[in-house]
Amino acid sequence: MIDAKVRTNVLRAVDSLKDELVQLVCDMVRIPSVSSMPAGSGSSDTVVEISGETRVNHALKPVMESCGLETDLWEVEKGRANLVGIWRGKGRGRSLLFNGHVDVVPPGPSEKWTVAGPWSGEIIAGKIYGRGSTDMKGGVAAAVFAMKALLKAGYRPKGDVFIQSVVGEETMETSAGTGAALERGYRADAAIVCEPSSPPHKLSINTASPGLVLMQVKVKGKAAHISMRHELIRPGGLGAAVGVSAIDKAFLIYQALLKLEEEWGQTKRHPAFTRPGHFVLFPEVIQGGDILAASIPEECSMIYIIWHPPQDTAEGVAEEIQAHIARFAQTDPWLRENPPEVYVPFYSWPPFETSPEEPICKAAAAASEALFNRPAVLYGSGYTCDASFIRQAGIPTIVVGPGTPEVAHGFNEYVAIQDLLDAAKLYAMTIVEWCGI
Repeated sequence: MIDAKVRTNVLRAVDSLKDELVQLVCDMVRIPSVSSMPAGSGSSDTVVEISGETRVNHALKPVMESCGLETDLWEVEKGRANLVGIWRGKGRGRSLLFNGHVDVVPPGPSEKWTVAGPWSGEIIAGKIYGRGSTDMKGGVAAAVFAMKALLKAGYRPKGDVFIQSVVGEETMETSAGTGAALERGYRADAAIVCEPSSPPHKLSINTASPGLVLMQVKVKGKAAHISMRHELIRPGGLGAAVGVSAIDKAFLIYQALLKLEEEWGQTKRHPAFTRPGHFVLFPEVIQGGDILAASIPEECSMIYIIWHPPQDTAEGVAEEIQAHIARFAQTDPWLRENPPEVYVPFYSWPPFETSPEEPICKAAAAASEALFNRPAVLYGSGYTCDASFIRQAGIPTIVVGPGTPEVAHGFNEYVAIQDLLDAAKLYAMTIVEWCGI
C-alpha cells in the first residue's frame, strides 16, 4: 500500500508540472512523424537529413535530461533515431520499463480535421488536438514527467527505470524500434506500454491483446463483354459458358466469412475479454475489375484483417479460415471447380498476454486504486501494440496510457489534459509501488 504522505506529495508534484507537461505534448504533436516518412530535404550536403521520428526524439532528449535521466539516442535505420531515458536505481528495487512510440499514422486530408489541424497541437476545451496526441506521444510524455515529479518530490526510485521512445511501431518495424531497444539491453523486471487504455474506464490496465493476421483471398472469374451480363444472371441464360463475375463470386466468399465472424463471436473466448465479439474478420480492401476494360471482371481480391484470441496461433487461424472457405466453395459449382486462392498469413502481429496474478499487475492495480479510489479495472484490449514483442522477450507487460483508442487514427484526434496528468500520477505511483523509493 502506498503511504498517504507519499501519495499526496507525488500528486502535488505532478500537478505543479502541468504546464510543462502540456507544453511538451503540444511540441511533440507539432512535429510530423509519420512512420517511415522520408527524411526532409537538406539545403546542402552538410545537412544531415532526419525523419520526423528523430526530430521528436531530439526534442525529447533535453527534456529527459532535465528530469534527471541519462539518455541514449541511436539509430538502427539511417535518419530514424530511438531514444531511451535511464534512471539508475539507488538501491535494490525491481526495475521497470516504460515503452512508447513517436511515429504516427498519416493524418489524411487536412480538411477532414474540422476542430484543429493535424499538426497544430492546439488546446481546445481542455484537450490537445493533433495526430499522435493520443497514439501515443501523450503517453511517452506522461512517463517522462512521472519521473520528474518523483524527483521533484524528493523520492529516488531504488530500481532502474527505463523510458523507451521508439520508431516504427505503426508499421511493425520492430527491428528498428522496440526490438532494437531490447537488444541494446534496455530490459527490466516488468514493462508498461503507454498506449491509450480507455475504456472501459480511464487508464484501465490492459493485460492482453488479440493477434493480428492479414489475409488475402483471390477469386477467379471468366471475362466477357459487359453486354453479356444478362446471360450470367437471368433464368435460362448461358451462365458460366459465357462468363463469370469474380466480384459476384467474391461476394459469396465475403458472406461465408461474415458467417464465420458471427460464429467467432459466440465461440472465441479469453478470460481477459469480458465481452464477446473482440475477435473478428474485417474486410479492409475489396478490389476487382477495370472500368476501362468494359468487361465482366475475371479476378477479385479481398484483403482481411483478422483479430484472433491470444491462445490461438496465426497458423491455426490460417488453417481454420482456409478450411471454412474450402467447405463453402463446394456449395457453388463455379467455386468448386475454381477454388479461391487464400494467402494467409503473409503478415501477422503476435498477441500478448500477462496473467492478472503477475506482480506488475498487482502493483499497477494498487497505484490505480490509490489514485482513483476505486477498484482497478483489468481487461483485454482490441488492438495490438509493441507490448507483444516486449512480452515475447520474457518481460511481464501491461498497457496503461492516457487517451482512448476511439479517437486514435481518426480525424480530430486529441488527448485530454486531465488524462495526461492522471497518467503521470499513475506511472509515478506505480514506480513507487514497484521499484521502491
